[in-house]
Amino acid sequence: MKSSKVQTLCVCGCCKRSLPASAFYINKKTGLPGNYCKECRKTVSRNHRKNEKRSLACNRESSYPVITSTEDPTLRRELILHALETVAASIERKRRKVRESEFEYESGSESQSGSVFELELESKSGSKSKLELAD
Repeated sequence: MKSSKVQTLCVCGCCKRSLPASAFYINKKTGLPGNYCKECRKTVSRNHRKNEKRSLACNRESSYPVITSTEDPTLRRELILHALETVAASIERKRRKVRESEFEYESGSESQSGSVFELELESKSGSKSKLELAD
């Protein structure tokens, strides 16, 4: 006996055409064809991506002032100085962290015999202070 294949027809939710099930993408979870045919799904996806790119480019507002777009020279100068201070503080934190990790490595490998360490700290106001650490 010959087995006959029965093609089921599905109606596209977008273009309302009756098409065979092979014209639809199959949902992996349910195993059933989707609501839109392959052609309509492609056009809807393209339009969505195109509109999404436009909306992201147009609606993007920066949460911080852009230095190059600032017209006032005094404000621009203040912003530049603040940015430089921020970068310098970040670099100093990283250097301090490296120094501390090197110190811990050296102190762990050598025997500690009551040595005194002096650290020189500089505050924002420019005053320097020494801190002595004894083991």
